[in-house]
Amino acid sequence: MSTYNRYFIPKWYYYATPLFILLDYFAGINVRVSALDSMPFYKYAYYGFCILCALCIYISPRYSPIVALFESTINVIMMALLLFIPYVLLFSDTEDMLSTDSPVAQMFTPQRIVNLGFAGFVAVFAFRASINKLAADFAPTHSHAD
Repeated sequence: MSTYNRYFIPKWYYYATPLFILLDYFAGINVRVSALDSMPFYKYAYYGFCILCALCIYISPRYSPIVALFESTINVIMMALLLFIPYVLLFSDTEDMLSTDSPVAQMFTPQRIVNLGFAGFVAVFAFRASINKLAADFAPTHSHAD
């Protein structure tokens, strides 16, 4: 796969950040960072970070694998927290395990499932593509036979 095709999806994912912000702010549709819905300051700080990533990729496409690797790592960590924190909270209050108000029941809303699928695909794709590109850039170009 060419370098252009490999970085097409992550690049446009970062470039679409203003669209994600507008959808979130005006329509209440949050497909990018639903893990931070309950923390608006951090959510918009993360959006700002994604815009900074897009600017870095636009200004210096050479560093796009490093930027994508760093951002996708943060995104994967946030998604893991989104999945596992409700389970920790569930076991801290055993009386409401089957309640519809439990954190686990609220975790699997359609919006969060779309977020996990969409953001997860792009994060894993960007992570793998970045690892492969960095490995190719730093791999020796010839072998030294002694």
